[in-house]
Amino acid sequence: MAQGSNNSNPTTIAVNVGVILDLETQVGQMGLTCINMSLSDFYSSNPSFKTRLVLNVRDSTRDELAAASA
Repeated sequence: MAQGSNNSNPTTIAVNVGVILDLETQVGQMGLTCINMSLSDFYSSNPSFKTRLVLNVRDSTRDELAAASA
């Protein structure tokens, strides 16, 4: 995730978000790419926001329950 520099707002609040995708599939890889692009675009357009989403990505390896419990 790209973070824009904003000298007027040096303090940011990290918000952890869990993301479970099957990264062995094209759909899972594309989903992660889209999420990262949308976050980057959002924060580029809204640099004054103090919160920043931190993605905690887990590869489900086709077993979502095991990935969620890891």
